[in-house]
Amino acid sequence: MQPSSRIAIVGAGLAGACAAFALHRHAHVEVFEATEAADQAFRAAGGLFHPLMTRRARPNWQHDAALEALERLLAAVGDRVPVRRGLLRVAFSEKQAQDFREAARTYPHFVQWLAPEEAKERFPQVQAPYGALWIPQGGAVSAARLIEVLLEQSGVPIHRPVRVVDWKEEPDGVRLHTDRGAVHRFDYAILAPGYGYQAHPELARLPFQAVKGQVICLQRPPSLDTLPLVLANVHLAPYGDQVFVGSTYEPAFTDLAPSEAQTRWLLDEAARWVPEVSRSTVVAALTGVRVIRPHRPLPVLSPLPGRRRLWLFSALGSRGLLYAPLLASWLPEVLERPERLPEAVRLD
Repeated sequence: MQPSSRIAIVGAGLAGACAAFALHRHAHVEVFEATEAADQAFRAAGGLFHPLMTRRARPNWQHDAALEALERLLAAVGDRVPVRRGLLRVAFSEKQAQDFREAARTYPHFVQWLAPEEAKERFPQVQAPYGALWIPQGGAVSAARLIEVLLEQSGVPIHRPVRVVDWKEEPDGVRLHTDRGAVHRFDYAILAPGYGYQAHPELARLPFQAVKGQVICLQRPPSLDTLPLVLANVHLAPYGDQVFVGSTYEPAFTDLAPSEAQTRWLLDEAARWVPEVSRSTVVAALTGVRVIRPHRPLPVLSPLPGRRRLWLFSALGSRGLLYAPLLASWLPEVLERPERLPEAVRLD
């Protein structure tokens, strides 16, 4: 890639921020973001990552490379983005406990199985009647803070709030049309619009699904000062003097307003695993939207069908922290050589 190449990134969420950071040393990069606030998906995300995120605790696709890419990114931002290490994944049924025990036997370098008694001894605040996995490589970061720091350290111009309403690919570049009536020319455009994909007819036709999620923020009582990151059918992520609990999974929704019923469900489920949270005060309820590929649960990094210079970086789902740094790290090489992309992340 020539240093004189001009690349537009549409969207300043996690995908867009990782792309900007990966490309800013290789080309002239500019970011267009439609809103003033951070990407909406991450208002409802727990910021969790670990190598065995499937329901049966099996390795994720490209798990080693993904974790390495995330660690490189975290090393690059340093202590500007605090990282909480270690994750307790609680089995919420006997069947899942069987799967977890098998995972511990098969992947001892990733996880340690804790029988109920051992889990209770090590983590007395947590109820684990079926046992749990201790995952040292698991962790949590504030995705919103990571986005902020990546964009700042990349030093690229950010046009905000500016909505890209249309685009046109030409033989030698791409023209982006904004809601302010301006037209910008670039050599490539990487579309990372998150939930905003539905506003663009070319993207709305793709086999994606939007899923609303809600989290609640609790005031953490002193008795939970040593609470680890906990993942069961909900997650509990301590940050400072608060605990974030989430997330709901709502593929059918009509608005983004928080729901009192979902707040109550989250609080009840959190208290099932950490009873002490029942005494906590709900400080806030937040929502966001994740984009997924329902029938192929992997992210997308690909030229749009029939295009060469217009790319899509999307469908990170609940594994954005695991996959966004990895896919973004490929961009300097694959933008001009898309045939090098793994088939799994390409659009059909």
